[in-house]
Amino acid sequence: RRTTPRARGVGWAKMRPARPLPADQMSVLDAVGVEIVAIISPVSICMFLCVVLVRLLRVDGDNATANIQGGIASAAYNEEAGDSTATKASGALLNSLVFVAFITCATFGIFFLFKHNCTKLIWGYLGFSGLLIFGVLGAVIGMEVLQKLNIALDMITFTLWVWNFSVVGVLVTFFWPAPLVMKQGYLITIGTIVAFYFTRIPEWTTWTLLVAMALYDVVAVLAPGGPLRVLVELAQERNEDIPALVYEARPVTRETRREMGGGILESVMASASVGGIDQSKSTGGGSYGSLNVDMHGVGVGGGEHSPLMRENIVSGNESSGRAVNPDDPFSDERAFELPDAIKLGLGDFIFYSVLVGRAALYTLFTSIACYFAIIQGLMGTLFLLGFAKKTLPALPISIALGVVTYVACRFALEPVVQQMATRGLVF
Repeated sequence: RRTTPRARGVGWAKMRPARPLPADQMSVLDAVGVEIVAIISPVSICMFLCVVLVRLLRVDGDNATANIQGGIASAAYNEEAGDSTATKASGALLNSLVFVAFITCATFGIFFLFKHNCTKLIWGYLGFSGLLIFGVLGAVIGMEVLQKLNIALDMITFTLWVWNFSVVGVLVTFFWPAPLVMKQGYLITIGTIVAFYFTRIPEWTTWTLLVAMALYDVVAVLAPGGPLRVLVELAQERNEDIPALVYEARPVTRETRREMGGGILESVMASASVGGIDQSKSTGGGSYGSLNVDMHGVGVGGGEHSPLMRENIVSGNESSGRAVNPDDPFSDERAFELPDAIKLGLGDFIFYSVLVGRAALYTLFTSIACYFAIIQGLMGTLFLLGFAKKTLPALPISIALGVVTYVACRFALEPVVQQMATRGLVF
């Protein structure tokens, strides 16, 4: 069958790939959208899996916190349903202070070992902690899911599955080279398991702990001599990776950076132990901390940057004849520049998921609202990182928006919506 030239032209136009935008027409979102999505996607998956587990394995009543009594999160006070509000508030505050003190000591301990080149000892501790998370906590969750879904499985097969999954997970995550997607999947699994157990902490302790960790993150990262700050500075001085549970969006190796020269703009999450949920079911080591930028490559030739951003910067400077005002930080096209390799500590995954999972214990509507608040806070942190190009904490903005959204939805928005639905009012 013969076709007209016009028809052939239309068909060809539909099949050809879209041309990239010229450098002078690219916006900030066009340049950094891929990097932002690469971080937001795994965070969203971790929060979604935590919410699914919370809704599926929900425990109400006096047994809701039976699995975590005696852990570090409830070391100073065990919340009871009959306690007064003042008692719960003071006890939750005391628990948060104990937990923050534990995290601080653990971070300085990691710094001490890292400073004296005891990196193998740190990796050994993290590997043992990961084995406990996969083999103990993960196995308990797996059995609860099988029982809830009425799936029959013999203990021998289940034990073999858990053993294989745990051993491979520890080796891939901490010791062996493996495909990046495989390592990312195991890191998300660790975050989901630990976050699910943290949702079983008593309610007052959970919310107080989230706020306390956000405040601690600010001090630890921004204050001179803060535990995370000194750890990151030591790693930058040595040009070494911090031994930690870190989610890496792109595979960037230290050898490549040394060959390229000067380092790169790199987002690193310092780690600290997230352990002690239960003495009999220890979570072992986790990591949390801050987004930060390695400034060794700023303004130095040979630094490794994102191709899109580099093309945009060069084309913009060459195509525009306008002068750049050195006193105006936003007049230069280089004012905004995200790291080429963004890494986010697993502790942020955990605390984001804890907030959303705790909200899911109330209603899904509140949980979804908290999810969007956390994502907006994370995007805001990434944009601030692009402008500041220095160490920034990753928890405060997202946790603040999430807590405010939860309070607003639970005590203001949902009661109004329920009354409107009851009376049949629609706007």
